[in-house]
Amino acid sequence: MKLLFGTLLLLSLPLMRTDVGADNIPINKIQIIGSHNSYKKAIDPGLFKLMLAKDPKSYRIDYEHIPLEDQLNMGLRNTEIDIYADSKGGKYAHPKGMEYAPNQPAFDEKGEMNEPGFKVFHIIEYDYRSHCPTFKDCLTQLKNWSEAHPGHNPVFITLEAKDDPESKAANVPETFTPALFDELDNNLLKYPGKNIC
Repeated sequence: MKLLFGTLLLLSLPLMRTDVGADNIPINKIQIIGSHNSYKKAIDPGLFKLMLAKDPKSYRIDYEHIPLEDQLNMGLRNTEIDIYADSKGGKYAHPKGMEYAPNQPAFDEKGEMNEPGFKVFHIIEYDYRSHCPTFKDCLTQLKNWSEAHPGHNPVFITLEAKDDPESKAANVPETFTPALFDELDNNLLKYPGKNIC
């Protein structure tokens, strides 16, 4: 279904199957606590100050989360991940926000943003810091946590495939096509693996 910020996929994938025994609770009777933009790191303070001066409503995105594994260790059981397609690699490797505010910490020291594949961050030019900059990273972190905690309760993953252009961004996101959704499905099978999902 098309939404203002992209295509929204709701996945409820248990990272490890557990036997619910006699309870056999239906999925629509489960309540869980989770986080929105679960991967998100804080915007650099210098850049955020410029953003706030330009648009006072920017205060809405002045937050951050601890890494995914730490959230799961605290008991959260829902993660929300924004995904941008990057078929050729490098599309999001040089966000304009890095130019606007000097003296920021390095961005993408490992060069992951130059590799083809799905990327994970909030807003293209400004809110680009992530605990798992690639979708592969996020899925690998979730898998590693799951394997380290056998028998855990299901973890729900909400994915938002983002492809709507931001009004003032020079870098327009790649449009999600049926082929890209197929590739997204392949990532879900490849990185966590069929035995986990």
